[in-house]
Amino acid sequence: MSLPELTVTGLHAWLLPRVQALPNVSNDSRVLDLGCGTGAWLQRLGDSGFRDLTGIDRRRPDRFAVDANFICADLDQAASVELGTYHLVTAIEIVEHVANPEALIALAAEHLEPDGWLIVTTPNIYSLRLRTRFFLTGKQHGFDINYDPEHIHPMMLYAAQRVIFPRHNLEIARLMTYPEKGSHGSRWFARLAERALSMILPNQMPGDTLCLFLRKHQ
Repeated sequence: MSLPELTVTGLHAWLLPRVQALPNVSNDSRVLDLGCGTGAWLQRLGDSGFRDLTGIDRRRPDRFAVDANFICADLDQAASVELGTYHLVTAIEIVEHVANPEALIALAAEHLEPDGWLIVTTPNIYSLRLRTRFFLTGKQHGFDINYDPEHIHPMMLYAAQRVIFPRHNLEIARLMTYPEKGSHGSRWFARLAERALSMILPNQMPGDTLCLFLRKHQ
């Protein structure tokens, strides 16, 4: 998992009302969660009233947290899986784990209805804190050997926006970070340095997690 469990829980809570407020999304919307894990995100959606929920992951957990459809498939090889179409597809902290990020985006777009929504969250490499760390150490936080061995690719936002999303009729409708201000990083001096540097350097995407709200063209 890309974030500590407590932080993921906070991300889910922050994300839910923003998903509920999306145009053409209602409790009747068909929802697919890519890389659903134990089903925690689907459980939150179900508790809020969503009724048609499906999750896909490479292994079924011992205890699936929600009453939802479960499809066992490896997302790196899921192009041939029959999934149907959905009003909302979510990929919460998963795109950085797959060997071919565009294949995941293509899979989502293929099974997304026209005018439907794709929500992608992933570690944010564009915050001032992480840019400073990379400048000083040459290491990309979240993708070095001491963090998560399953992290492969950071989201290269501007390349994806220029090349990958248009190929699959997707457009960024909203771009946010979580937390919206600052970071959940535990090192106080890093947070202090970020606040100081933000007075002279741009820090338009400050949070730990990049949150993309993508819409599929008609």
